[in-house]
Amino acid sequence: MITPTETDRCRLRIVEKDDKNEIYRLLSDSEIVENLNLEIHKTIADTENMIDNYLEEYNVGTKYPFVILEKDTDKFIGIFLIKLDLYDEDCFEYTVYLDKKYWGKGICTEIMPYMEKVAFEKINTGNFRGFIMEKNIASEKVLQKCGFKLEKIFEVPGIVGKIKSYWKTKEEYMKSCR
Repeated sequence: MITPTETDRCRLRIVEKDDKNEIYRLLSDSEIVENLNLEIHKTIADTENMIDNYLEEYNVGTKYPFVILEKDTDKFIGIFLIKLDLYDEDCFEYTVYLDKKYWGKGICTEIMPYMEKVAFEKINTGNFRGFIMEKNIASEKVLQKCGFKLEKIFEVPGIVGKIKSYWKTKEEYMKSCR
């Protein structure tokens, strides 16, 4: 099991069923969902089903869904999901759903070192990857700042625009820890 942690401004813990209203608020917002490979949530049941899936897969070690809370107020900021890459068994990938009020405030850059530690030291993956829409410049800058390398740019049928894959190997992570 992964234990909760804190950064300078955030508290991170595993998602709970009681988070459904806050998660629904984010994932029913088309502006947030447009940069994710995810259907917009039309009902709270969509969110409840997603949370059930997250918790089932957390119990078997294929998904690690973290709630991001503002440390001083306990206000819900978003979700940081680490999940098994279905096309590469030695790789986990991540996705972030962040409240628009916190965009551009350095939250992802702040929590990324902890998420890397979870991926490489707790989950023990060989690689950690982030997929971003080509137009999502802010997320690309976070990955670059955190030492992730551009792996490839590709298109996916049904998704408008190109996707960039950034990744970091466990070897690169271990070098950065020295």
